[in-house]
Formats: sequence, C-alpha cells, structure tokens
Amino acid sequence: MQRFEAGETVQIGSRRSLAKALGYDDQDIFDDPKFAATVLGFFDDLRAIQQKQVDDQHADQTRLPAQLVSSGEEAIRFAQGNDAALFDISPDLNRETKEIAATFADYVRDVGELDDLSAASSLTFANELDDMLKALKAEGAIVYTAKHDRKFVGENWPDKTPMSMTLGYLVVVPTTKKLEHLYVPRKTKLF
Repeated sequence: MQRFEAGETVQIGSRRSLAKALGYDDQDIFDDPKFAATVLGFFDDLRAIQQKQVDDQHADQTRLPAQLVSSGEEAIRFAQGNDAALFDISPDLNRETKEIAATFADYVRDVGELDDLSAASSLTFANELDDMLKALKAEGAIVYTAKHDRKFVGENWPDKTPMSMTLGYLVVVPTTKKLEHLYVPRKTKLF
C-alpha cells in the first residue's frame, strides 16, 4: 500500500489485491489508462478548487508565479528587468537574517537603478549577490521573485494614456516556506 500511495512501481498481484480490497469488480482497473486519466482529472479539479479557495482569501490581491532566486546572476536579471521593485522580508526570520536580507534587497535595488552595466561590473555584482544568497541560505532563508506588467493612469494627468511598467516583487522567507505564487496588491498607486 505504501508503494502505491508513494507512486512507486507496484507488482501486478499487489495492484489486483488492492483493487479487490477497494471493491472494484475489474481487478485490472489500476492498469486502465482511462481510469488513470479520470483519477488524474479528479486531482486536477481538487487542486483547482483548493487554489480558488486560497485566491478567494486574497480577493484584493493578484496571484503571480514565484521564481526561486538561486544565483547572483538571476538577481541581476531581476534587478535590471523591472521599472520598479517592492521588497518584503518575512517577520519570521531572526534579526541577523533580516539584516542580511535587507542588505541583499538594497543591493538589488541599487543594481536595478544602474544603466549600461559592463560585463565585468555585472559579474562582480553577481558574485557579491551570490555570497549574500549563500549567507541567507546558511541562516535558513531563501529569496523568491515575481514580475507583474501593469498600466498606470494618474487621476490628475491631463493625458490619460496609460503608462506601462513592470513591477518586480522580491521576498525573503524561511527555507521551510516553499512558494509557488506571490500574492501582490491588485491596485498600486504611483504617487
């Protein structure tokens, strides 16, 4: 049973015994591709229902796919690929880890404000960010990012043509918190 639950290979005799124990007339039901597709569809539907429940808890927020930052180069690409960035450090981290996270966030913000990085500068910054990521990991923290393309129109702008911007979101959380998505404010004001 444990092998079956873990998705490991189960011998045909064991599959038939399990089918019989679960009350299936067809002892080869677990070998039927249509049955497998139905079961997989059921789990997909269940995940969609669970995701909707989580989304409903964040009605004033937008769900974005989260990307784990595993290198300084990825952090540089994030920094250079946004028009603006917002940073968040989990309150669940200890003081020393928060200090490292704040230094990392400030560094990423500073790199994002630079234009025309030379290859040598980019490599130097990436190496320094790598060291900070290693320090965060040693302290039990990891970094995730997400991006959101937005259009803004100011209430008092004479020209109501929307201004397009890419907003970047960077969060530092405990390594025990695995994120697939970031929830970010649905409405954002420029000023």
